[in-house]
Amino acid sequence: EMGLFDRLIGRGRVGAVSPRPRGQYLRGERTGILQARRAVTRDGWVNVREAAARASALAWDFMQNSGWIAGAADQVITDTVGSELKLNARPDFSGLGYSDKERADWCRLVERKWRVWAWTPAECDLAGVSTLAEMSDGVMRYYLAHGEGLGVIDYLPAEQRQRYGIETGTKVTLASPHRLKRETDEFSRLHQGIFVDENGRPIAYRFVKREGGYDRDVDIAARDTAGLRRVIHVMDRGDVPDSPRGISVMAPILKVIAQADQLADYTLAQALMQSIYAAIIKSPEASIDAFNAIESLAEGQEDLAADLWEVWGQRLDALKNGSISLSDPAGIAHLGPGEEFEMHTPQTPGSQYVPFAQDLRREMARRLGILFETFTLDFSQANYSSVRMGNATVWPIAVRRRERIVGPYLQAIYESWLDEMVATGAVPFKGGYRAFRANFDKIVDTEWRGPKRPSADPYKDALANKVELETGATTLQAIYAEKGEDWEEALEQQAREARKLTDLELPIPFGRSRGGDGGPLGGAADGLGLSANG
Repeated sequence: EMGLFDRLIGRGRVGAVSPRPRGQYLRGERTGILQARRAVTRDGWVNVREAAARASALAWDFMQNSGWIAGAADQVITDTVGSELKLNARPDFSGLGYSDKERADWCRLVERKWRVWAWTPAECDLAGVSTLAEMSDGVMRYYLAHGEGLGVIDYLPAEQRQRYGIETGTKVTLASPHRLKRETDEFSRLHQGIFVDENGRPIAYRFVKREGGYDRDVDIAARDTAGLRRVIHVMDRGDVPDSPRGISVMAPILKVIAQADQLADYTLAQALMQSIYAAIIKSPEASIDAFNAIESLAEGQEDLAADLWEVWGQRLDALKNGSISLSDPAGIAHLGPGEEFEMHTPQTPGSQYVPFAQDLRREMARRLGILFETFTLDFSQANYSSVRMGNATVWPIAVRRRERIVGPYLQAIYESWLDEMVATGAVPFKGGYRAFRANFDKIVDTEWRGPKRPSADPYKDALANKVELETGATTLQAIYAEKGEDWEEALEQQAREARKLTDLELPIPFGRSRGGDGGPLGGAADGLGLSANG
């Protein structure tokens, strides 16, 4: 018969017929590893519906009780949102009678008014407690835990605005995704709390609202009578293309996070036990069985038994009189006859702990979309090239989340706010509100600028931008966009500064360096030698 080794390597008996070669997927799987994994193919929305609530609960648990995950969540939010996403209005005014200057002035006016409104909790938040920047952070945190973000836009009438002493009526409420009821009734076209029409477009959302100590269902229309969104629902639909709801970003790594916690807990417990019992005494003392044997000596051996009791009595007296203290600064140990004192050093964690723990953290960092070095704050093995390549890998993930999660969330709010501003005359528009509504999609076009791309060496990046700009490989717009700034605003600010410096008869730092040989690559060092014309 074949042995275990023969079966493992697929060696058959003499004369056995070799299996026929086959060209197919999943062939040659002799160990049964894949067969042991229970996997079926079904609709993605079924998988999400069954696992999302549990995954979200675990994700919140780790975000609230694990320093690694809490810190990583803060890092993801910081990379995506920064202090805030800044509005860059980009309306298309072609055919509407606006000159370039009028367009620029209109954009600056809208952006100023938006910033004041977004940073005033009483104006932007229905509850009057959060700024729009704080809501943006909340959307990202909900996205990490639930895979989606929700909000509800309301409009306060004039009498309520007067009572609160506020000017605008557009108000936002950041809603927790677990309050969107995971109820499905296919006959009513209700899918996980979302009512859809015959084409699958959302028409209403069923929320669970807490009032007076009780929960009750509340259906909110997806849009108001003017076609503006009332319910904001953002998620990366590329993750689960056929599901109306999202699932936690951390779902694929929840087991890994738990394993890392277990590894740390067990390693600590073992190290503590080894530290507690760092010193032991090896004694030849007999067990209870030996004493029972002495008592059971047959008659006629009483003298032997008495002698044995006398010997053990003397040994026990020596133990009582001797002492060892590990807390005293110095001392002489007194041990009983035949005893040995041994010191032990903890053997935990072993040599394999750090590599294995790092591997778990790499998997967590990879899924969360941040660098391993950023996740662990361990840059001991990093260099300029590795950090630069790492940033080039994970930075597009932050940009993707900005453009698919927080950006669309703010865009929906901006559209309702701008509609009110034009309707009330706070923001002038040629042709009035009717012309604005007729060209709505062209006018509300925006770009949401976030924090600048991280750099391992800003000086080297600046030199690279200089070379690319001189060779025509990039543009000022692209360079300033990477820094999260508007290039037109930056150039206008430089022009104002140049005029001010000229009035004060100070050198202008903008433009190409001339003269001198002490700077980098022959740049000026002895007096910049610059002029207003560069």
